Amino acid sequence: MKSHLRRILSTAVALVVLLGGLLPVSAAGFSDVPTGAYYAEAVRWAVDRSITQGVTSTSFKPNGICSRAEAVTFLWRFDYMPHFGKDLSFTDVPSGSYYYDAVRWAADRSITAGVSKTKFAPNDPCTRGQIVTFLWNFMGKPKSGGSNRFQDVAAGRYYSQAVCWAAEKGITNGTTATTFSPDDPCTRAQIVTMLYRFNKLIPVKKLVVLDPGHQSKGNNEKEPVAPGSKEMKAKCSTGTYGPTSKLAEYELNLTVSFQLREALERRGYRVLMTRESHDVNLSNIQRAQFANKAGADIAIRIHANGAENSSVNGVVTVCMTKNNPNCKGIYARSRSLSDVLVKQICAKTGARSQGVWETDTMTGLNWSTVPVSIVEMGYMSNPTEDRNMATASYQKKIVNGICDGVDEYFAKNG
Repeated sequence: MKSHLRRILSTAVALVVLLGGLLPVSAAGFSDVPTGAYYAEAVRWAVDRSITQGVTSTSFKPNGICSRAEAVTFLWRFDYMPHFGKDLSFTDVPSGSYYYDAVRWAADRSITAGVSKTKFAPNDPCTRGQIVTFLWNFMGKPKSGGSNRFQDVAAGRYYSQAVCWAAEKGITNGTTATTFSPDDPCTRAQIVTMLYRFNKLIPVKKLVVLDPGHQSKGNNEKEPVAPGSKEMKAKCSTGTYGPTSKLAEYELNLTVSFQLREALERRGYRVLMTRESHDVNLSNIQRAQFANKAGADIAIRIHANGAENSSVNGVVTVCMTKNNPNCKGIYARSRSLSDVLVKQICAKTGARSQGVWETDTMTGLNWSTVPVSIVEMGYMSNPTEDRNMATASYQKKIVNGICDGVDEYFAKNG
């Protein structure tokens, strides 16, 4: 529960920035970050990216020593706070600490193995050798084409290749022309500066917004089905229900979406979700606008189907028609996304494909300004599909199919 709450809070912080909320004080507002300092632009960037907010609203403490916990937390936030990580063997990383999820992620990504099998030493100073090694590991330990110019970086040390790579890429110039000072503690100014330079090496991540359909309490208030339309529809419903599984659709949708977020993040995507609990009140327009304001590369709306005839089965994806006046700029990509999603889900699950349904009756599609598809994972009214969708093994197949579809979509559409 604590981990789940941390994830909600960390995602909320990211959303405030994305949706135009107030940012913390800019780097220029820190009284101890003078204009013209080598780290001034890096501090401004780090604040804007929510990597750090300073130690107070007016102080950044640039010369303060950065702990190992702070360093991996900065790097985790740099990577947009992924929601995955292995169970920790470190006895000195308590659940509930601000750095717990960051250390889990860093250990899972092999960015750090700690100082021993059971110790991470979160409060120890992060040395210059350690931080460049974290960055080098983050990149997958690339080979360096440059020679070692630092007299204090002996060949064979754990950081030797990382230091050569970092110097070659312009992440650091050392403390002098011939020294790197690998065992010196790294300051906050040095670390954000290294991250700022490192950022230039990293391709921008594609942003996927997931909308787990429905919610625990419906909202029968009306909203326009499309911009400028006089036709009105209910803002949101609770969805369908599985007579065999006893699951509500809104429960199934969120369960699958949590798994999908982790799987997509592991593949290198940045993921935001419109909801992380059942107790929300989000209209279909708001769900579409969430993705629009976030600047999503694609939006995927996760749903399950229902029919009066219990024999009806299969997977279907939904997009707007090419004649939709509100979505002309996104129709082709939305159709492409819908095509690959239904194909890959069926390939992974063995379910029957019902193909792509094009319709202009869906509020969440009509209000979208980013490529979007509704995924109907199967029919909860069908006993077999309802039973399947309630199992972890089948959910994993759905998730893998969606991930493969996303990969294929971006391979085709850039």
